[in-house]
Amino acid sequence: MSVSIPASWMPDANMRRIHVHWTAGRHKANATDLKSYHVLIEGDGTPRRGGCPISANDPARRKPGEPRANHTLNANSHSIGISLCCMFGAQERPFDAGAEPLTEAQWQSMIETVAILCKRYGIPVTPETVLTHAEVQPNLSIAQRNKWDITVLPFDRGTLGAQAVGDKMRREVAAALDTARPPLGQPPDSMKAPRFRVSGVAPSTLNFRRGPDGEIVGALPEGTRVERLGISDGWWQVRTPAGHIGWVWHSFLRAIN
Repeated sequence: MSVSIPASWMPDANMRRIHVHWTAGRHKANATDLKSYHVLIEGDGTPRRGGCPISANDPARRKPGEPRANHTLNANSHSIGISLCCMFGAQERPFDAGAEPLTEAQWQSMIETVAILCKRYGIPVTPETVLTHAEVQPNLSIAQRNKWDITVLPFDRGTLGAQAVGDKMRREVAAALDTARPPLGQPPDSMKAPRFRVSGVAPSTLNFRRGPDGEIVGALPEGTRVERLGISDGWWQVRTPAGHIGWVWHSFLRAIN
């Protein structure tokens, strides 16, 4: 399926992370689910808007008395909560997916939804910014309560464990950034990634890194055109014309009109 998210679901806010959960419930969202998450993906892949606006999880924009989505213990501020409606009666060990398992249609819809949200809020695709609930404790050092969503995919039993599932999710989200549809009610140009040209490094090159101030994995010559995917302080996540995604220091990029 091809997912579109209404612009009204994505108000202005300073959002820095996306946490992906499952509800441990039925394939249809119930009242509790709607109160806990910003977006829910039902069993057939249909997205549903939660009862709390994304902006309520930005302390600077939250209105007096407005409820926020408390989707992740001690990690809700500046975080978007997405949940897959599934896994009712599931058991971790020995694994049993329960009567209403996570479906491949839900997974694909979630990937497209996360890509749209990343573009809308300028969230880079990293293990610290786009992650499952099961990764929050190891990746962010924020203690959780033995959450195992998502450590196994019933439709893909070869991908097992929080890191493996998270890495698969991030690979697919990064690929989906190219085809993410604009919010309903906005022109297609509203979802184009900003474009820049490497400038001011000649006769040398611009270091291309695995993460912000991370390992150098390549070099970009003067004049290279890139698309900006996300921002982390002064470091920008960019995509090269060859499709490689990495990080560079922002002061050596000039906007292309």
